[in-house]
Amino acid sequence: MSEATPEGFTLDGANHAWKMGRMPVSEQDWITEYRLLQKSDQISLSLWRDRRDEVDELTRQVADLTEENRQLAAERKKPAFHLGKRPETPEEIEAEVRLREIERRWEVELADRKHRADLAFEQSGLVRRAEGVRGWALVAVVFAIIASPWVAMIADVAARDFSLYVTPVTGIAGAIIGYWFGQGQQNEFHLSGIVNSSPPTPRAKSRY
Repeated sequence: MSEATPEGFTLDGANHAWKMGRMPVSEQDWITEYRLLQKSDQISLSLWRDRRDEVDELTRQVADLTEENRQLAAERKKPAFHLGKRPETPEEIEAEVRLREIERRWEVELADRKHRADLAFEQSGLVRRAEGVRGWALVAVVFAIIASPWVAMIADVAARDFSLYVTPVTGIAGAIIGYWFGQGQQNEFHLSGIVNSSPPTPRAKSRY
């Protein structure tokens, strides 16, 4: 069933606009409208074919990429042998086991070396900060020793009592300097011990 109106026509429930822009009124108008409809259908069919070819090409590319990804995943799942192939003879199995044990020992040793290097770096930072603190403390102590006579004179301390005023300052200064320098040497010994310590040798696991 079709129904024609000035705006277009209805065919099988679908509305279509007039291709010539108005409703045909003469036989020539109907011929022109029919030719325009045929041309529109041909253009639509050509576009559909182009789209179909494009979709087919994209589908093929997706299938190729999927197959390539599947092959790569299968390759990754294959066990990696140090001999380059699956050992078959007892000698090859023994060699593969030895290589795996060597690899495990190297992994443990490398992890231990990294851990000791991190500890040494952290300890060296603490030592540098402690040395900075000791340097400023030494400057402060020396300044206090130098300034103590002037402070004593400003405070009108008698000359006979001057030693009683200076001795505690120098004693405390000596104790502080000795303690801090002793801590510095202890940190240096500890740092060298971390760096030069030998890593533990891991025991190989039994195969039985």
